[in-house]
Amino acid sequence: MSGTGGRNLRRSLIGLAGPLALLAVMAYELVHHGGAIRHAADRTSATTLVVVTLLALATLLARSEAAVACLSAMGNRASRLDIHPASAAAFVVSMLNHYLASPVRATVLKRLDRGRAPTIPQMIMVDASTYLIEGVLAAVLIVVSASALKLQWWMPVLAVVGAAAALAVALTMRRRFERYVAVRGLEMLAHSRQRLVVLVLCLLIFAGQIGRTLLVLRATGLHPSLLQAAATFVAGGVLSAFLAGPAAGTAGAPLIIFGHRSIAAAAAAGLILSITALLAAALYAIACGPIVVWRLRHREPAPEGAPRAVS
Repeated sequence: MSGTGGRNLRRSLIGLAGPLALLAVMAYELVHHGGAIRHAADRTSATTLVVVTLLALATLLARSEAAVACLSAMGNRASRLDIHPASAAAFVVSMLNHYLASPVRATVLKRLDRGRAPTIPQMIMVDASTYLIEGVLAAVLIVVSASALKLQWWMPVLAVVGAAAALAVALTMRRRFERYVAVRGLEMLAHSRQRLVVLVLCLLIFAGQIGRTLLVLRATGLHPSLLQAAATFVAGGVLSAFLAGPAAGTAGAPLIIFGHRSIAAAAAAGLILSITALLAAALYAIACGPIVVWRLRHREPAPEGAPRAVS
């Protein structure tokens, strides 16, 4: 038991290393450029903050609907009344480490609807299938914003090849290992209607995230182009993938793209983007709280193996 506990502790520390490192960088910037950062942040109006937060909330709702589409492709999915609260809990946890999102979402769904909830491995595959669609779109964005990122020619090519290869591997896994329960989480990739739904939702997510990034960057005085805003969004996604977590990745991305121009404005933009994302996740979770209480009080155990209608 002690060995297992030690391994789990090490994994937890590794999972927190990325966020803590980026938070340390942000803390350093706040200490050395605190006045300038506050000045840049003060340029952002209350209206802009509200709009940016609402855009973040809209992207979270779209991600939840993407999960609905993926689970629908598997058949006999849980109700939206269960999926949205489970997603809200996952989004709050994922602000520190998005690798925890799938287990949290599956655990909450199991609590709300044991009969139709996916297993944790299935939920991991469900989220992976959505990330694959997002990866393809991100690769396209990298190609489009390569000049803003000042990338070598082979980097966009590598991104496109990598996204296409990952998608091909996932489709091959689904076809060759479909007898395994966990692999059913990839069903959306082979379901034409649900795949189209997820693609449209991912486009809306990207548009919302790039739009709010553009608003904040301009509000703090950086005057970016649309391509530079897209590059900032892509940089935040890359940072998040390296165990940094969405909150820390979002905070650090403007420093990568605009730190050479104005450290204070870039740091302020990163903090505003990160804080409004956290606020949106908290608002989503608070709004879903009464639904969870109501569902726990009124849930009915389903007969073993009996299908139930979904909303």
